[in-house]
Amino acid sequence: MHHRYDEDEQRLRETASEELWTSDLLDMTVDVSAPILRAAQWQKVPEYAPQLWHERSVAILALGAIGLRQARAIAVTVRSGWSPEAHGPYRRLQEAAGHAQGVARDSSGQYAENWIRGKGRAASPQIAFGGGSGGDPLWGLMSNQAHANFEHYINLSRAWDDEKGFLHRLIPERDLKWDNIFLWMTGRRLMQIFAASLTVHEHIDQTDFLAVGRHVEDGEIRLANELDQALEHSS
Repeated sequence: MHHRYDEDEQRLRETASEELWTSDLLDMTVDVSAPILRAAQWQKVPEYAPQLWHERSVAILALGAIGLRQARAIAVTVRSGWSPEAHGPYRRLQEAAGHAQGVARDSSGQYAENWIRGKGRAASPQIAFGGGSGGDPLWGLMSNQAHANFEHYINLSRAWDDEKGFLHRLIPERDLKWDNIFLWMTGRRLMQIFAASLTVHEHIDQTDFLAVGRHVEDGEIRLANELDQALEHSS
């Protein structure tokens, strides 16, 4: 039984780039982000660095590493046919993006120090996820899937049969619409993290990053058009 699941997962991964146009787009964001992380590494604090420069740089490096790890984890999970199981890593990714933006905005380095030490607003995952308001509706969706929550599981991971009732989905499957959206969202969050990194480390060349950013923006337009078309066909 497990071998058959492995074959299903492998088949879905092998066809992901053909069936999910956002799959290659996500790879582009990973490929352009990894060199930025390497370029942001340092051996010692610059002689005339401002106060808390060390904390700010340490924080943005750590958040970049978190972002890359979560993006890759989400990618392999979605491509393997288990999109609902990627909600937990996505929540962590969006939290990292929120914290990275906080580090970039606060040039004093205080937000970075607070995040490292788990103090104040920088210690709040929900505030980081919601961009400061704590009211992002995705918070509940992504958070519930990180727990053994019956209602959330039933809504996302089962089907209904009029004769048999609930059918538990134990075989990986692809949802073209939602998988494309999920992978695009992942790429966008990763780009937000590394845009923050480029703000902290202004010496790093941004040319390739900006080019990929335009592809991500174009992807948002394409997704919006696809959703509009889907709504027209369903009405």
